[in-house]
Amino acid sequence: MRLISIVVAASLGLAAAGPSLAKAPDAVFERDEPAMASMALIKEGAVWRVSFRAGGVPNGAATAADCELQAVGPQDADDVIAARLVPFEGELNAITAADIGANAPVIQVRVGPEGVFVEDGGAAGRFCGLGSDIDGFYRRTGDSD
Repeated sequence: MRLISIVVAASLGLAAAGPSLAKAPDAVFERDEPAMASMALIKEGAVWRVSFRAGGVPNGAATAADCELQAVGPQDADDVIAARLVPFEGELNAITAADIGANAPVIQVRVGPEGVFVEDGGAAGRFCGLGSDIDGFYRRTGDSD
């Protein structure tokens, strides 16, 4: 399981598109339920880039394909990052500005000492396969700075 975490963290930090993702993530988080998912936070000046990779909710042959999303936004005084979905080209998929349109979903990431709680604002429903999910609690992995 630890090896999988390292591989996922490396792919979140290095393989997802966008020039800013060439640096290592500032923090990595994982979720086990309802399906495996990982999230990375990368500081970009005054904002955070939030990168997700999530497996489909298990449903036999109807299980959705893995999903990848990226969003960018500021963190407020209550430790909530309000990140708007942004165009990117990743290993699993690519999302363009035309795909997103004028109303980009906002993903809320509430940061706490043991992890983050994510509310996806409809992003997975719009840009991932039916049955994909990025909502919920993600526990912090590795050392925290």
